[in-house]
Amino acid sequence: MNRQTILLVDDEEDIRLVLSVALNDMGYDVLAAENGEEGLRLFREKHPPIVITDIKMPDIDGVDLLRMIKEEDPDTEVVMITGHGDMDVAIQSFQQEATDFITKPINVENLEASLQRVHERILAREKLREYTQSLESMVYRKSEELAGLEKILETENGGPLAGDVVRRFQRLFDDLPCHVVVMDEELVLTAVNRKFRRDFGDREGELCYHVLKNMESPCTDCAVQATFSTGGSQEGGGEITTPDGEAHQVLVWTSPVRTSGQTPTHVLTLYTDMAQIQKVQDHLSSLGLMVGSISHSIKGMLTGLDGGMYLLDSGLRKQDDAQVHEGLSVVKEMVGRIRNTVLDVLLFSKDRDLRKAGTSVAEFAEEAARGIRSLVEEHGIAFSLECPEDAGVFQVDAGLLRTAFVNVLENAVDACLEDKSREDHRIAFRVRGDEDAVVFEVEDDGVGMDEETREKMASLFFSSKDRKGTGLGLYIANRTVRQHGGDIAVESEPGRGTVFTIRIPRAAGTDKDAPRDTVADCREGS
Repeated sequence: MNRQTILLVDDEEDIRLVLSVALNDMGYDVLAAENGEEGLRLFREKHPPIVITDIKMPDIDGVDLLRMIKEEDPDTEVVMITGHGDMDVAIQSFQQEATDFITKPINVENLEASLQRVHERILAREKLREYTQSLESMVYRKSEELAGLEKILETENGGPLAGDVVRRFQRLFDDLPCHVVVMDEELVLTAVNRKFRRDFGDREGELCYHVLKNMESPCTDCAVQATFSTGGSQEGGGEITTPDGEAHQVLVWTSPVRTSGQTPTHVLTLYTDMAQIQKVQDHLSSLGLMVGSISHSIKGMLTGLDGGMYLLDSGLRKQDDAQVHEGLSVVKEMVGRIRNTVLDVLLFSKDRDLRKAGTSVAEFAEEAARGIRSLVEEHGIAFSLECPEDAGVFQVDAGLLRTAFVNVLENAVDACLEDKSREDHRIAFRVRGDEDAVVFEVEDDGVGMDEETREKMASLFFSSKDRKGTGLGLYIANRTVRQHGGDIAVESEPGRGTVFTIRIPRAAGTDKDAPRDTVADCREGS
């Protein structure tokens, strides 16, 4: 097996030395760079398939280096090295298409596992390319048949044989599992297959950039025009927009169609949707990020659990009731956090279909409130539920949606506990509705949130609770509400509490793109 090359970029000499030794032992040739500028130079000279880079560096930081590398070669796999306080930057690096991240201090087993994921991505991309090339080869063969079709038609003068050939070719053309079109030099669609017609309608005779892009002029990097110019096939990535306004990332392959001579008269183009592959990649990236985030959280919980057990043990030996009570309180708190973390991880890992049924709004609200009543009583927080008995019913997955509401209610409890400026706090849970929807409000008088926290709070793994939170709770709540066709809005200011407003349609629809990491900001005047 050939040794692969890895570019390692880190401004700390000790880390470069240790990682270089470890990577060499794993069978890699290592190029080491002491800063981002040197790393970019080595990347341009050697073109390594894998780059490992620190995020924080003095000249070109890791995120900028990642962006530059991806602009020059999108297939390069980049693993980010982060510190414990770099979670926001780690999320930003995933948005720039980083492959994975590892945290300092670097564990060799974690590094090896990360590189295994890198190789799985490389292998998946190679398989995808082979699949797409086989598609192109198939279409090229069919286009060659098309090129000879005119000769058959001329020879047979429209006889039975010609009609049979046309029908057989049309079936092959229509059955291809991607969008296929034939264009002339003016970029007019002269033929489309069944899948294209199903998604875009019968658009033959229209300009491709009108149909596929909603644009008034051709793309500057048009693969079809390049095929007409060079006479050769083209491949690359792009984006098409369906009539409902939804954008799709696609692989684009073109093949020239020649009816006589060497000059193409038409170009046959395939658009292969990357949505499913990207969903898998996004989920794997999120899973990697989750493992890092959860590991820090669990480490803190275990440390707290150790402290509580020490207090318990010491108090029992000394027969000190106060110390036993203190230790028991710490243990109970840590066990509760571990339970919530496990439940959040289980919810995050499952992507099941909704099991909707007619549910009493009043009973649903009472059960959601019951989930936190013991918690607010324990901490002396005043809690009220206001829900009319005739609130009616709505079609929801009650178990799943209830978990989302409990997450929001627990977030309100945490906000009250974090506010040390006063001892008496309150949480109000209100329900109102109309013919079409049910609206729930969760209002607390806790610490409130600034603008940055409001913008980030439904992002994956963002937590404003330092080591007390995993960052999964509000993300899961937001995803679940959107699965039900609803939405969440928030109004909050530091020191003035928070109001979550959750709207659920009575005949709840399903939003298949539910995990959008946004929560509306409904401050007055915003």
